[in-house]
Order: sequence, then structure tokens, then C-alpha cells
Amino acid sequence: MDAALRQRLMADGQRACNEGDFYAAHEHWEAVWLKTVEPERRWIQALIQLATGLHKLQAARADLCRNLVMKALAKLHDAPATLDGLDVTRLQEDATALLRALERGETPDARRFRVHAARA
Repeated sequence: MDAALRQRLMADGQRACNEGDFYAAHEHWEAVWLKTVEPERRWIQALIQLATGLHKLQAARADLCRNLVMKALAKLHDAPATLDGLDVTRLQEDATALLRALERGETPDARRFRVHAARA
């Protein structure tokens, strides 16, 4: 996959996620994941799992969301601070906050979750 297509797909996934279209985010990121090698493959899989978890949260399956967020965070343990223009550090912080809320029995609004662009 050429760099321009990868960047477009990653950005399209970010945009879809931020618009609450978690299924589309998953699809964009999966297209990159299929053409990527380790360790980036694992980090992109974490984005896919997070999007899937948020999709499950929208469907009132907080239990499945919690499990997927835990798996995503485990995959991001050694990720760089940024990946393809995404702020991975903030993503980890926000996903951790989401996980904590789920563990407290709260049901956060999935549409409020954001994937932020890395700062230049």
C-alpha cells in the first residue's frame, strides 16, 4: 500500500470514528491493517478493536466494549506517541478513562469519544 493511500485511510478512519460511525472506522483501519506488518499491525488492530468496542457500546453492550478496550490497550503498550498522524498517547489516556468508567458500571456516550490528530 502506498503512503498516500495509507494516510487517507487512517484519516478516514479517524473522521468516521469521531463522527460516531465506528463500523466505517473499523473498515478503513482494517484496510490498512491487512497490508501492514508488525509491530504497526498490532497497533492498528488496537484501533480496530477500540472502534468495535465503541460500536458495541452504542448497541448497549458495555461488557463487550470493556473487553475490547482492554485488549486494545494491551496492544498499544509499546506504541509510539503518534502513528500515521494520530495522537496515540492521548488515545491511550482516553481509552483508559473509558475503561475506568465502564468498570465503575457507568455507560459513557460512545459518540463523545474522539481520536485526536497528533500535534505538529
